[in-house]
Amino acid sequence: MHEPAAPTTVQQTIRRGEAVRQGSEQPYYVLEAGPGEAHQTRAELVADIPAHAASRHGQRRSIAYLAHLTDIQLTDVQSPARLEAMHQLGRRPDTALLLPMMRPQELLAAHATDALVRALNKVAKSPDTGAPLQLAITTGDNVDNMQWNEVQSFLRLLDGGEVCMDSGGPDFEGVQDGRFPWAWAPEDPENLWGRAHGFPHVPGLLKAGLEPFTAPGLNVPWLTCYGNHDGLVQGRAPLTPQLGAVMTGHRKVHALPPGPVADFTEHPLQTLSGPSHQVTPDEERRPVTREEFIEAHFQPSARPSGHGLAERNLLDGTAYYAYDGLPGIRVIVLDTTNPAGIFEGSIDRRQLAWLEKSLAEVHVRFTDADGREAAGGGDERLVIVTSHHPRTSMTNDRAVPAGTADAGERALGEEVAALLHRFPNVIAWVSGHIHRNSIRPLASRSGGFWEISTSSVMDWPCQVRLLEIVDNNDGTLSILSTALDHEAPVRPDGTAGTQDLAAWHRELAANDPMGVGGFNAHGEPADRNVELLLPDPRVGRR
Repeated sequence: MHEPAAPTTVQQTIRRGEAVRQGSEQPYYVLEAGPGEAHQTRAELVADIPAHAASRHGQRRSIAYLAHLTDIQLTDVQSPARLEAMHQLGRRPDTALLLPMMRPQELLAAHATDALVRALNKVAKSPDTGAPLQLAITTGDNVDNMQWNEVQSFLRLLDGGEVCMDSGGPDFEGVQDGRFPWAWAPEDPENLWGRAHGFPHVPGLLKAGLEPFTAPGLNVPWLTCYGNHDGLVQGRAPLTPQLGAVMTGHRKVHALPPGPVADFTEHPLQTLSGPSHQVTPDEERRPVTREEFIEAHFQPSARPSGHGLAERNLLDGTAYYAYDGLPGIRVIVLDTTNPAGIFEGSIDRRQLAWLEKSLAEVHVRFTDADGREAAGGGDERLVIVTSHHPRTSMTNDRAVPAGTADAGERALGEEVAALLHRFPNVIAWVSGHIHRNSIRPLASRSGGFWEISTSSVMDWPCQVRLLEIVDNNDGTLSILSTALDHEAPVRPDGTAGTQDLAAWHRELAANDPMGVGGFNAHGEPADRNVELLLPDPRVGRR
């Protein structure tokens, strides 16, 4: 074994510690360091583990070593186009699918991301093989509300540059300033939501969270991906000129209109018509179309060019592509955001046909749609498919209206998985969206692949996942999965710097009752530090 350049959760974990305050609805926990978690071996896709499997470590070879981060949801907390007021109703049958629209820690997502980038920059070599970290992949929901200022800050966090999450006027104009009892107000010790949930009094947090800072950016190239929050208002509603005007305007809703709760996806303007207060308008909050999202990635500092997006994407406005920058590997990035709305995913039929073609190009032999063996391309490579939505969240069958590149019926998760099963070189489908660590085997007659979902940066446990593809030299491959915490202190000590703000973000996220993945979003041990075995599908194996 090689010594790691920086500690991972193999050496030390971070977990919820003692409850230090008791609110009327829940206790509030601080975090503490815990023991490391060794890698478990999962062999559900391998019928017979080779007899000499115990000696794999001395003879195996690294094929690729990369990092996966997802669901940063970088948030302009002062934006008028957010519907935090939904939280005044709490979780009910008519609000459950609309929440959360606000998080106690959301102002500090940029600082948590910066701390994760710094941690990744220190994990320069694999602790197992000594291979260098080659690539990072995001799988969407990079920003929260498809705004220009959010996208620009996201790119600077990962590429390097000055990051500033302040927008609007000189004073804080978000809902956490103490005026609203349904939102945590860190600087008001009598805040009703804070007292109910045991949250702390943190003077100066809002001002510190809005201060600009300089991000170093990733030391390795990184690939982008399009998520529902990158392409829909609040991750749910299609953009209209009227919603765009709300984003850059001066009216921020702080209560819902009278009557039944409106369906935000179908009637966002009705939902945003409730009582409001005035905020400072800001053109930097303008909405970003998919075409503008793509174009924004083609900056001189981008590594690789377009962060995986190609000239074809600039020309046709699509956000799916194949990346061949890793020797022996093709990374396929899907666009699973449905422009017709709703937060769950699917892909259009043209993308499905492109996916089949992209898979066939790097498979010598595969199974055609009728179950017969067919000849593909001559360049045999392993394939990693990535997308924002996992298979189980690709249930959105809303047809996209005519006149767009996505027009027509949609392909759902099971159909995409069936296509992947026809190509034995597909070894993993990596995704986000569910804000939870989860690893599942999806077996097929040819072996199958691993479905790997990683918890979000925004919500607890605020981690990234390291993935190393290894040739065991015995007819099997391994995917080594290792969770990585960011480098901020386990407990915050004031608000003076980005590290303490990142620590606050993690602690607050660990206590957020509305976190998408829940308090157990870190998953089971078998969803974190694991060695995932599978048959080596490459042609010409000895």
